[in-house]
Amino acid sequence: MLQEIIGDSSPVYPIWATIMMVLSLILVNKKDYQYLLPLGLLGAIIASLIAMISNHIINAWRYVEAEPFSILGIPIFIFIAWFAAIIIFLWALPKENQTWIHYLYISLFSLFGAAIDGLFHNLGIRSYANWYRGWIWFFPLYLIFWINYRIFLFRKKY
Repeated sequence: MLQEIIGDSSPVYPIWATIMMVLSLILVNKKDYQYLLPLGLLGAIIASLIAMISNHIINAWRYVEAEPFSILGIPIFIFIAWFAAIIIFLWALPKENQTWIHYLYISLFSLFGAAIDGLFHNLGIRSYANWYRGWIWFFPLYLIFWINYRIFLFRKKY
């Protein structure tokens, strides 16, 4: 039945998005979710822009079996998963003011994201360019989470 709905698209994309959304809805209370909602949308847009740049400009990878649910080659389910991941990331951000703890936290989230990327590659739904290696994705992931962290801190100030 799922295959009839998604057509030629891989079922991994909607399953991953659903898991991330359910996880975010279970973990984050309603008040925090409402506060983090615009940041999650902004974070998903930033992540999608970086993915589009990596996909179209530097040709680092491409998503396989993403049609018909993609925009500019990026599956919309990835956008949904990024939205949920940013919500979880900001909600679970350690409350300590020590900067090194935050940077360690960002690194661990990025490492986990790079591992998920490797899983997507091994499942055959994200193919890499010959020069690209999965560990390289850690650095754009770190940038994505760092930008969202800085926006969160800025918004919290005002």
